[in-house]
Amino acid sequence: MENPETWYKAEGHCPAEEFELASYLLFEAGVASLEELEPLAEGRTDFCFYTEDRLERDRIVEEFPQFHFTVSEEPGTDWVQAFRENAKPVHVSSHLWVRPPWVEFSPEDPDAVVLELEAKTAFGTGEHDSTRCAANLMEYIHWQGKTLLDIGTGTGILSMFARRRGAERAVGTEIDPVTLPCIVENFERNGFAKSDCVLGYLNVFRPGVQFDVIVCNMFLREFLPMRKDVVKLLAPGGRLILAGLLLTEKETVLQWFQEAGLVVEQEYTSREWWSVLGYICNEK
Repeated sequence: MENPETWYKAEGHCPAEEFELASYLLFEAGVASLEELEPLAEGRTDFCFYTEDRLERDRIVEEFPQFHFTVSEEPGTDWVQAFRENAKPVHVSSHLWVRPPWVEFSPEDPDAVVLELEAKTAFGTGEHDSTRCAANLMEYIHWQGKTLLDIGTGTGILSMFARRRGAERAVGTEIDPVTLPCIVENFERNGFAKSDCVLGYLNVFRPGVQFDVIVCNMFLREFLPMRKDVVKLLAPGGRLILAGLLLTEKETVLQWFQEAGLVVEQEYTSREWWSVLGYICNEK
């Protein structure tokens, strides 16, 4: 497809704690991608989006006056080529790096895991804070012989990280069939025979199936309806990692931990995002 002669840009901002909701609303309204900018004031998140259609941009801007959009125009750019030229390896956690397929990279750390990933239709190349949070908490787990359930696996980044760290098996779930070809390609690209990813909700598992570790990197509103099923899938002595949570949601999650008999083992924070690693101390 030819590059448009003009890109129509909209820059806006919102309180930092509301950016997750703002992103959701804008994507639902038709924004294809959202770029975070350096904030011009403390406590807020600045962002922008581009469209090829001025009327489409103006429609979205008019729909969300609360984001204080300003509009401008920029000459057409081959964004794909620009992205490829500027792409760099991402240091996700102490022992995890992610590189695009066209970037050569070898870390100095001999124990580091390097995954070759391209997001395409799935979420998770290690750049988002929630993925970093989950990966950093996974560093606390001795993976040798463990089984993992990665709920909402996205690109499969966390499942592959666990496998490379010694997990016996890493099963991912996804509810969007569009992501499956990307997941399969990523596992093959990184030398795995298969992805062990299943399409569907948690009811795809037979009664009695349990995992040593469960990682769930998703918004709190998506996690809460399945929280009881998640605990049932956790093996005795197993550990649960929740990411994709905002700092403002911390007390809600800690209250649920107490109700479910979960003990906090570690926490990790990155900007406005918070994550937690816990284990069950008693059955309820």
